[in-house]
Amino acid sequence: MGAEQHVLLLIGFRQGQPLHEPVHAEAIGPGRYRLLYSPGLVQGIAAGDEFRLTDDTGAFEVTRRSGNLAVQVFANEPVAPYVAELAACISRLGGSLDGKIERGLTFSIPVAIGFAAVEDFFTRWADGHEGWEWYYGNVYDPADGITPLLWWV
Repeated sequence: MGAEQHVLLLIGFRQGQPLHEPVHAEAIGPGRYRLLYSPGLVQGIAAGDEFRLTDDTGAFEVTRRSGNLAVQVFANEPVAPYVAELAACISRLGGSLDGKIERGLTFSIPVAIGFAAVEDFFTRWADGHEGWEWYYGNVYDPADGITPLLWWV
């Protein structure tokens, strides 16, 4: 529908100022977007989700879920030597590598694969690689980080 563009989404606030992550999105209507790749820092949204901005800080509301889990991985070392292996493993689960920075990766994985398969894979990976951690980016409420959003039920 619309051309790919960058939209600034709210990560949080520091000293009262909004912190943003630029994300790739497609306009699907007036003030409405479809996220093309899961973000590396923003919480509460994954690739394919449709959303609208709620104010000029970059706060947003997800209006339709795509069925993808966003998984954010962080390491205490450069991730480049592991990217191909991880991307291949996630591809076998039906997912994709959506983003990378020097010490972080972001993946999108269909929730249909099941939480157990995702958790088993990433927990084994983190246990075998000291200093690596992983988190769901869109499973828990960003307000408290512990309340499940339950969009998958």
